[in-house]
Amino acid sequence: MRLLQRPIEHGELTLAVAVNGDLADSRTPPVLLVHGMGSDHSTWRPFASALRRAGRAVIAVDLRGHGRSGRPGDYALETFAADLGFVLDGLEVERVDVVGHSLGAHAALRMAMNDPGRIRSLVLEEVPPMPRDQADLDEDIVMSAGFGERVRGIGALMRNPMPVVRFHRAVGTQVGAEFERADPQWWGRLTEVSARTLVISGGSRSFLPPPHLQALAQALPDGRFDVIDAGHSVHRDRRREFTSMAGTFLVQ
Repeated sequence: MRLLQRPIEHGELTLAVAVNGDLADSRTPPVLLVHGMGSDHSTWRPFASALRRAGRAVIAVDLRGHGRSGRPGDYALETFAADLGFVLDGLEVERVDVVGHSLGAHAALRMAMNDPGRIRSLVLEEVPPMPRDQADLDEDIVMSAGFGERVRGIGALMRNPMPVVRFHRAVGTQVGAEFERADPQWWGRLTEVSARTLVISGGSRSFLPPPHLQALAQALPDGRFDVIDAGHSVHRDRRREFTSMAGTFLVQ
């Protein structure tokens, strides 16, 4: 792991990053992998291995409040996106493909809004969109994993408990509060994303309704939508299908 020190208000933030492959290879950009809430970079190991076999350099980050990264106490959604940009700056990487899951996908999408030229291709697995209006808020679609979703996560927790042990619970509180406010301007900014984007839904087994993710894909200038009926953690529970779908998209 590489530890990058990011200056922030009242100190420094440590960001832990795993790098595999030659980041200076000019043939294809590296792939940045961004995990979801309560996880860390290790969730991507099987997918990262497949990317490396295909000759891609891989960067996998621990988000603030997760894994070996620091716990600054500030977990506003925009801070996660800014951290991703800082990591790329620190590694001297100008352009990337990005694959993100859940909170990580949301952070990647915000980075694509803020710095469109930096991302070539974007895979968003189960990305939670901001609520558009009161109707979206009334659905209570975000941060509300059901019983089945929790049961499917028990096996992963038993195999690797460290991501949960290292997770700072304040992340969930602050992120959840942001998703409790409608943000129609966020939807308007989707037109600023220049990356070709694949939105992957976990289907009817997920707590994120597929129509919301499809609407997000349709709002993007170059977005497409697909479903793997696996629940919220598609890359974990339907590994082969996810690797095939995401991997094929990244080489198109």
